[in-house]
Amino acid sequence: MSGTDRFRRVNTPVTRAIVLVTALGALLLLYAVTLQTHISGSFEETTPESILKNEYIKDVAEIQVALNVWGTIHHTGYPLFAILGNIFTAPLRLIGIEPAAAASLYALAWGLVTLGTFGLLLWQLTGNTVLAVLSVLLLGTARSIWIHHVLAEVYSMSLAVTAILLLIALWPGSLSGRRRLYWLAFAGGIGVSHHRAVAFVAPGLIVAVWPYLRVEWRVERVHWLRIGVTAGGLALVGFLPYIYLPLREWGGGNWVYGEPGTLSGFWTEFTGREADRLVKLPANLPGLWDNITSVWTILVHEITLPGLLVGIAALGWAVVKPGAAHQRRAARIVALCAAGPTLFAIFYHTAVLPEAILMPTVLALVLGVALTVDGLRCRWQSPRAAVLLAGMLVWAGILAAWHYNYVDELVTEPSGVQTIERINTFLPRDSQPALMLPWGPRYAAAVYSQLVTGENDDIVMVDHKGDYRQLLADGYQLYTEPETFYTYAPPWNSAYGAPSGWWTDHLGRLYLTSAAPHFVQLGNVPWLTASDDSIGEPVVYGITRREAWLTCDADSIFLHVIWGADNRPDSDPSIFVHLTGDQPAPNPPNADSRHPVYGLYPFARWSPGEIVRDDFILPRLPGKPLVRFGLYEQDAAGQFVNYGETTLPVAECLRE
Repeated sequence: MSGTDRFRRVNTPVTRAIVLVTALGALLLLYAVTLQTHISGSFEETTPESILKNEYIKDVAEIQVALNVWGTIHHTGYPLFAILGNIFTAPLRLIGIEPAAAASLYALAWGLVTLGTFGLLLWQLTGNTVLAVLSVLLLGTARSIWIHHVLAEVYSMSLAVTAILLLIALWPGSLSGRRRLYWLAFAGGIGVSHHRAVAFVAPGLIVAVWPYLRVEWRVERVHWLRIGVTAGGLALVGFLPYIYLPLREWGGGNWVYGEPGTLSGFWTEFTGREADRLVKLPANLPGLWDNITSVWTILVHEITLPGLLVGIAALGWAVVKPGAAHQRRAARIVALCAAGPTLFAIFYHTAVLPEAILMPTVLALVLGVALTVDGLRCRWQSPRAAVLLAGMLVWAGILAAWHYNYVDELVTEPSGVQTIERINTFLPRDSQPALMLPWGPRYAAAVYSQLVTGENDDIVMVDHKGDYRQLLADGYQLYTEPETFYTYAPPWNSAYGAPSGWWTDHLGRLYLTSAAPHFVQLGNVPWLTASDDSIGEPVVYGITRREAWLTCDADSIFLHVIWGADNRPDSDPSIFVHLTGDQPAPNPPNADSRHPVYGLYPFARWSPGEIVRDDFILPRLPGKPLVRFGLYEQDAAGQFVNYGETTLPVAECLRE
């Protein structure tokens, strides 16, 4: 039996069905086990890798809320994405699916549109179902494409519309040039209104449709002005959903970004003007080279270095190879469509997440590989063709194994869930609580627990634009998290580069005290002792220790201290807190807080008679039965001086 006969024998409908089911099943399984099912959070940006991870997920919690409460999203608004998303998630929530998971499934639905459209395009170009499915598997395991198919982000729709545009432009049927142009205008208007970066594929689409229009011009003498006006009108239809933004604000929407109900606010949202600072060319040639190397690195991370080299070579060969004219034309058009996003990522590297902008480039590389494999398969007509298909399958398997942990870390990042747990566990509820958090992942997570799941409907949630003076005047107790002061530094400390007058502008005088573990209480007047109140135990510099106690749960020990100031302290000692055995705390201390209230509120800033609560969180450790704390400072000779020590037994802590 010849090699060709053996190939035909194994290339049966049953074999093809097994390959299709296995490949698509594996891809859907990957997406199922990495789908984000809880409210998203954000990474602490301590390394370049954590900064990049944050870029992937920093807006996800906001979108998860918007897609479940008919909200609006940050610039440029993405109104159609929000409208369709709310329609999509509503029935899923009715059958008990977690709202955050429903938002992720919505992104996955757009991802399936992308992959289905891409597979259909390749099937039309090659007639090979197995090759089309393996190409879909390869594309679906590229890092950024995988990520945007399993968490709620707008880029899944962007790539889906791009794939649809390519299918319209390259559809091999008898679609006339005018109809092809009209469909491109309609779908392109939707795409550009959704995300302006979709416009970067336009040069390739124009090249694709132009030959059809030229033939019709010669044969039918069509009226170009009428065609242009019709196409322009169809493109503008895609922008009609923008009326959703002001309607939601005028209708009292409880999750509205910016001020789209005003003309200036709507224009800011529509144009994305607040991101203008990010849209900038490299300052010099070294900066341009840095952008080029960064784009190269991104593409390596997407499909591996060998895969990138193979993809570039394959796309280049598909563009120039002899024979199969329709495939060569398709490769040229797709390559031209990918050139726009690639050049934008190089010249405006910081404008938009470049990993998302480059997804059409990855699509073009995979298409080039598929067309090259098809060309070689047709030439060889032997079992060697099966080796090429097997190679694509192995390549996809390598991508799945390489990217799995990275994707899993993104979708399981717990800080959003932890924010809600802290609110539920620690935020005081014995008065009118108002929680202030800057707009971002932590604020979105807090609001998710109120607007979406209804857990915290007794709390007033306010972002960085809230009227804090009025809230305090109305009797609310105003709280925030310590991390807020990394964004808006207190007026006495602008070490993080934030405007030091922000709190003065929004609150007037700023006074702090800890409200509970993980929470700071904000005031514009100090908390003062009553005239007949006891003064507590003097420590140093007029600072008194008025009260101290422990509480605990299964994992942690919480030290609570009430400090007082008879007069404004004329020095600023530090605080040590140790979990120890029977021996005194070490000197110099090996754990401390530079200032009270999570290091935020120096003693020297206090008013006479002010009382301040301080909270510390310690782990439970075996053989450490005591908590020791006190004040210390370093003298002029560099020696550490302790000002007393208080010891509390862990065994007597109160259970939370």
